[in-house]
Amino acid sequence: MKLTEKQKNCKYCHYPYKKMWMFNNLLYLQIEFDADEYYLRVMPNDDPEDVGALYDLTDEEKIYTCLKCGRPLDGEEE
Repeated sequence: MKLTEKQKNCKYCHYPYKKMWMFNNLLYLQIEFDADEYYLRVMPNDDPEDVGALYDLTDEEKIYTCLKCGRPLDGEEE
């Protein structure tokens, strides 16, 4: 698959991965590459007191497409 310019220059799915802040900066989503796979990680900000109940949402999910640019993350790109 040939990548578009937006996909080639996406700050969210190319290192260093840009954070996607949510809920008034209480947590962020971030794409990370680990063990030949891409993951979407849910991370709290650095202040657990600000996050409250959301602090327990530190989890991850394997993903196959960038949420921001639509680039396939399966390694089959030109």
